Amino acid sequence: MIVTIDSVLIRDQELPTADFDDGVVVLSVRGGAYFGFNRVATEIWRMLAEPRRVGQIFDGLLQRHDVDADTLARDVTPFLRTLIEHRLVRQIDLEEPR
Repeated sequence: MIVTIDSVLIRDQELPTADFDDGVVVLSVRGGAYFGFNRVATEIWRMLAEPRRVGQIFDGLLQRHDVDADTLARDVTPFLRTLIEHRLVRQIDLEEPR
């Protein structure tokens, strides 16, 4: 799965979630697994409640965290791919109905 700064992502709205300390736990019934997100992953998860370009996610995180753009992209892009691979998030075309 190719994820670029122009890719538009949105989370699966039907996944059960629970807030947990500084993070979120997401249950994937289809995948038979649950995922616990740390604080930064939870920020990303919340951003994906609405369709969001990957570049917008990067910009939002860069504003809130002391990290350079290259490091952020290197660390966050694989996480986004993992979300897509586990069908917690999907890549959409902005013309596609949700």
